[in-house]
Amino acid sequence: MLNEQQYQQLLKPLNPARVAKRSQAGRNLSYLEAWDVKAHLNRIFGFLNWSADVLTADIAFEDKNEKGQWNVGYKVVLCLHINGASYTEAAVGSATLPQRGEAHDMAVKTAESDALKRAAINLGTQFGLSLYDNGSTKDVIGRTLDRDTVSQEAGEPAPPVTDTSDAVPDSEGAEAWIGQMKTAIDSKDVSGLLEIKKAMTKEKVTENVYQGVTLAKWLDKAIAAVGKEKN
Repeated sequence: MLNEQQYQQLLKPLNPARVAKRSQAGRNLSYLEAWDVKAHLNRIFGFLNWSADVLTADIAFEDKNEKGQWNVGYKVVLCLHINGASYTEAAVGSATLPQRGEAHDMAVKTAESDALKRAAINLGTQFGLSLYDNGSTKDVIGRTLDRDTVSQEAGEPAPPVTDTSDAVPDSEGAEAWIGQMKTAIDSKDVSGLLEIKKAMTKEKVTENVYQGVTLAKWLDKAIAAVGKEKN
């Protein structure tokens, strides 16, 4: 079971300094590196209180390209064990290198690292779960009900039920953008919503927040809603 310090640490926002970024297929991605995940597992749970077992490592493909380099891919299934809990995830890693052995080695390492990161995401914000919310570093868990039960059994009062979205104040000007979206929704104006999207992108306010949700997400929901009504 988690001690109180570990539990509170898992509910903290993600330190932006830990987040790495890269561009892929025209998109900017935010992620945690494998070494950082391992370091944080040690920080929170201790050196001897977690382990990761590779359950399977199967070759997915192997071929040589026109330059004589080896293209190798592996699928790895990994299980992360922490305090009696287990999280199992799979990932495929690939490598292209001149030496066949090095290509195999790098492909397996990449798959293992990705599978470990996916397994650790089950531990919440500190291990990258919030990054799936448009790269946000804000905590996305808030509280867990099993912890309330433990507190009550110990004779401690349970914390009051709160809406965690209220913890994030609305960004300045966000309500005005929401108003424009509502007007376009009422008139079923998809083109108007797309114009709002262009304007928000130009003003760099897509990640601004209204009622705990980014304006980009509000706009996506608006476009989807109008599209369904038209169909």
